Amino acid sequence: MKKIILILILWILTLSSCSKEETPELATKKDFYLDIKKAWELDNIAYLKKTWKIDSTQNIVLNSNANGRVKAINVKSGDNVSEWQVLAVLEDNLANYNLNLEVASNNLSATKNNLDMAKNNLEKAKLNYDSTKLKLDKSISDIERNLNNLELTDDTTSSSIELDKIENSINRLNIEYNNLQVSNNETLAWFTRSLDKELQVLSNYLDDVIYFSDEILWVSELNKSKNDDYDKFLWVKNTSQKEETQRKLRELIDYRENTLNKTNVVINSEADYKTYIVLINDTYEKIIDFLNWFDSTLSNTTASIGSISEAQISAYKWTITTYKSLYNSYKSGFLSMSNWIYSFLETYKNTQSSLLKQIENLGKDKNIYLKSLNLNKDTSKATLNEAISNREITLKNLDLVIADAKTAIKDSEIRVRDSEISYRKALNEAEKLFIKSPISWIVWDILVDRWQEIFSWTPSFNILSEWSKEVTISFNKEELDFVNESMKVYYTENSKTFTWTIYSISKNADANLKYLAKVALPSDASAIWNILNLDIPIILDNKLIPVNAIKVSSLWVWTINYFSTWSTIEQLDLKVWNIYWDEIEVIWEIDNNLDIILNYVDNYDAEKFILKTK
Repeated sequence: MKKIILILILWILTLSSCSKEETPELATKKDFYLDIKKAWELDNIAYLKKTWKIDSTQNIVLNSNANGRVKAINVKSGDNVSEWQVLAVLEDNLANYNLNLEVASNNLSATKNNLDMAKNNLEKAKLNYDSTKLKLDKSISDIERNLNNLELTDDTTSSSIELDKIENSINRLNIEYNNLQVSNNETLAWFTRSLDKELQVLSNYLDDVIYFSDEILWVSELNKSKNDDYDKFLWVKNTSQKEETQRKLRELIDYRENTLNKTNVVINSEADYKTYIVLINDTYEKIIDFLNWFDSTLSNTTASIGSISEAQISAYKWTITTYKSLYNSYKSGFLSMSNWIYSFLETYKNTQSSLLKQIENLGKDKNIYLKSLNLNKDTSKATLNEAISNREITLKNLDLVIADAKTAIKDSEIRVRDSEISYRKALNEAEKLFIKSPISWIVWDILVDRWQEIFSWTPSFNILSEWSKEVTISFNKEELDFVNESMKVYYTENSKTFTWTIYSISKNADANLKYLAKVALPSDASAIWNILNLDIPIILDNKLIPVNAIKVSSLWVWTINYFSTWSTIEQLDLKVWNIYWDEIEVIWEIDNNLDIILNYVDNYDAEKFILKTK
């Protein structure tokens, strides 16, 4: 209410000052002195000023400040106690002081977090504004630059350079495609020569195997009439195996004569390569199958003196082992080559097709690019006008977001202030659970018992004071929010400052709606007997400015005057946090060296006065 009244008063004064008649212009300008103070010189301490007389006292009665059960008594009669030592503790079973304090603390933390979030949102909104503005400005700049490059005026324009790049890329890919074709054809020719060579080696290898085997098995027309003495001993252990081996040799001879020797491989496609590879691979498999059977048959052959010896059998087996080793060697090299051929056949056409597709796409890109250069310039200008319009609309919307963020900060600051007041009140209420000795005294009598139910303002301890003086001061309901027991009180006399302490504050108002507080005076006040003017400091979070240095330019808008570096009077908007008697707590972000003007300057006229500072 006090804050609203002060705003209205300042507003009325502002309106009335505007209606004053101007003084006639003087021939000679007069000096207009400014009372200024640096921003950093403003303090953050408000003072409650109280006047009261000194009373005499010897015994001081400490009362309970809360309702509850006495949980602990920490002293006994005759004990010396130090300043603010806890004498007794009440159980928080009635008023929930601690719970209220926890709730107030959590609420304060939440409101501070909300304030931090609001400030963070403002910073984000500002960053987003700057970032968006840069992007929009760049977009407009790009459109304007593109308008100048729509035609192929000369080789230095970006359009000409871009077109040259596309044509160069097409030429480069064509060369790369032609080179790739030549390289691939050479590789395919090498594959053909390699397969021909592989087939020749394989044929010679097959001839050697057949010739060696037929000398022993007598299958061909050349050898089947032979009847060596050891024939009756050969394979006597397994006649069917001998016959199967002879059959496989006949098949191998037939395969050589009617298939392998009559095959004329002509490679015209990928399938021809694969057919060629299958032919060679099948031939190898037929050879190794026969060698395995022949080896097994020799293992079942019985040696006979005068017909076939063990040495002959071993020699035949060693020869077969040699042919098997050759098989492994030939087949390994063939498999490596065939895998390479398969891999190459799977990829080379795709690579060529990919290059052709790239050339085709670049040709399309060239046509599209040429068409884009022929677009109507009016369309581009319309795009530019639309981008400029969108920029204005977008930035206006972002300005609204910033304004909303600033409003959210103001709302959050008010909530934080209210939460801080609630927290201080809850903290003061929670302190009621502790009965403390305000200064070092002696416990004369204990007036309560442990577990006794007591009420607020119940006499609890009788203290024998070391001093004989005290001051009783009073506070109204509004002032009571800013003071608490243990606060320091200052008195100045003859340039000497005395520091005392409030040791008791009544929680119940008297008949005049005043709350009485006791201030004990130590020995350094023994000579003071007159009425005292006391100052009670209240430390604030923000700077204080005298009321007469602030004015209301419009409802809820506060401003101050400052002396600029150009020797002119300028104005600055403020955030008002709270009002303390003849000073106002404000929040603003300015240079600490700013010269704040403290006196009234609305009557200043540059044509009549010369500004000067005191």
